[in-house]
Amino acid sequence: MPKAPPPKCPVRIGEPCTLCVPGATGPHDCGLVYLVQDDPEMREELARRRRAARSATTPGGRS
Repeated sequence: MPKAPPPKCPVRIGEPCTLCVPGATGPHDCGLVYLVQDDPEMREELARRRRAARSATTPGGRS
C-alpha cells in the first residue's frame, strides 16, 4: 500500500506540517491555523501570499 504524503502546512506555504504547535496532530487541529483562519486580515494576507507563491511557480508566472 502506498504511503500517503505528509500534510502541507496551511500557514507556512509549501512546507509540510511539522506539528510545531504543542498538542496538534496535524493541520486539521492546529491552533495557529485556527487563529489565522479566524482573523479576517490574517486570512486575507495568507490568501495573498498563496496567490503570489502560486503565480511564481506556474509557467508564465512572475518570479
